[in-house]
Amino acid sequence: MAKLPRRKCAHKACRQWFHPLRDGQVVCSFECASAIGKEQTAKAREAAKQKAAQRQRTEEKAGRQRRKAKRESFKTKAQWDKEAQSAFNRYIRIRDEGKECVSCGNPLIGKSNYLTGSAIDASHYRSRGAASHLKFNVFNVHSACTRCNRQLSGNAVEYRIRLIDRIGLERVERLESNNEPRRFDIPYLKRIKSIFTRKARSLEKRRARQQEHAA
Repeated sequence: MAKLPRRKCAHKACRQWFHPLRDGQVVCSFECASAIGKEQTAKAREAAKQKAAQRQRTEEKAGRQRRKAKRESFKTKAQWDKEAQSAFNRYIRIRDEGKECVSCGNPLIGKSNYLTGSAIDASHYRSRGAASHLKFNVFNVHSACTRCNRQLSGNAVEYRIRLIDRIGLERVERLESNNEPRRFDIPYLKRIKSIFTRKARSLEKRRARQQEHAA
């Protein structure tokens, strides 16, 4: 039988040249074969460990999702409405960051270049009490100082003047003439919360990138 061509030992710590005694032999000695076997065993254990950890993370995530779904199944329509309005109002405040109060025209003061977050309200031109069907309309809601929104009940006359400047007379008149009632069911309120939560996050990220580029 012809001698097999020599080759380098597959054990990385060895790499010596040797003549194989049989086809398929990749190591020069029993010691190198044993070392490679230990390495392969260690790799297999590590892979199994990672797979088990990944499975555990997946199961924990699924468990959290089940618990969240269960909690949400007990929420009332009033709770969903409150959460949807909160998400919507937060988006309005982020959207209007840097603008003046829609009612009095004074600088708004609060989060991210404002002085205090409590100094800003998402103010409804047509109030939620008078026109609840417009409470999620982005043209009907703008950031205002708490003095105008709370103490002056929206400061409606000044609000209208500045709202016309901001969105145009046609849109303002459309808001004023819109009296078609709407009922917001739970699936709709869930969508409102989800949509405006995503919009707010997206706007915050875009603003952060702009600030980084400007720095």
